[in-house]
Amino acid sequence: MAFEDRRNRISVPFTAGSPAIFSLNTGGKVLQGRLIIAGIVAVTGSTAPGVQVGEGAPINLVKRVQITATRAAGSRYPGGKIVDCHPRSLLRYAIAQRGKFVGELFGSNLGHSANGVYPIYLSIPIYFADPTNLNQVQTALNMDPADSQGNRIYSNVQVQVDLASDLSGCFAGNNGVLNTSGLTVQWDDDRLGITGDTVPLVQEDHDMLIPTTQTRATDYALPQDGAFTSWLIMAEQSPDRTLSQNLLNRLIVTGPTINFDEYSNDVQQKMLDDAWYDAAQPMDGQYFLDWTNGLLLNSNPASGISAQFDVNNVSGANLDQLRIYTRRIYQLA
Repeated sequence: MAFEDRRNRISVPFTAGSPAIFSLNTGGKVLQGRLIIAGIVAVTGSTAPGVQVGEGAPINLVKRVQITATRAAGSRYPGGKIVDCHPRSLLRYAIAQRGKFVGELFGSNLGHSANGVYPIYLSIPIYFADPTNLNQVQTALNMDPADSQGNRIYSNVQVQVDLASDLSGCFAGNNGVLNTSGLTVQWDDDRLGITGDTVPLVQEDHDMLIPTTQTRATDYALPQDGAFTSWLIMAEQSPDRTLSQNLLNRLIVTGPTINFDEYSNDVQQKMLDDAWYDAAQPMDGQYFLDWTNGLLLNSNPASGISAQFDVNNVSGANLDQLRIYTRRIYQLA
């Protein structure tokens, strides 16, 4: 019988400008983790509110989320960074799981940087189990002490949350003082106690700057190991990282197991047809691509894949960009 274990496990102080670092306890298969920023935040001395960057606050109070799994001796599971993402990627990917974008629970944006005291609860989801697949538990994070053959899996799984030191990353040009002494960084996850191995999953995102308008811009930072299950491409227009329809016109992906060539409208229509996005959900600048059709064996090996983009440069050389979030699986040794 499976055993369900769902708990808010860790709470550490939010220290502005310093990373929050903690390790996850062993036991069970992690289906979904939630990085939570909760408590009271204050803004004082603000006379220049600035321009909102991306989703603004409190989302951009988190600069990056990294989870590093250290292989135990003799482990069949690969080690290294299994999550290395900006919170925007994690929150926007979550749309493909629940249909809509959900930011801070109560819709707070810190008064758009106005002076005041704001209670917040922001939950950033990290999906290990993949609901896009028929057997979603296959890619759960295996935190069991040992695998099905009795080998240890990880000696440590550490979470690092890089935190903002001020409001400049939330509202460009803001001159207010940020007080985060009332905030905590928390970790909550859902686990199942079931036997067997899982398929190792890595989530990462990277930026591809757009130097000029071109029809076949190449993403040289695209990972070349593992096998891709899905991509989420976010077209971000400067100076405020607005998700924009004006940047990506067409995407060409070629490789040993893939031959893909569609215009941006084709991609977004498919997102609606396959119910990844709710029709009422704004899709501006968002392009989700599922490579599996529900089966992990349909994943596309990353080695030899080339991605080329027909892009516009609207704001000036290297000011606009594509933020590319990928999910990859690996075979056990």
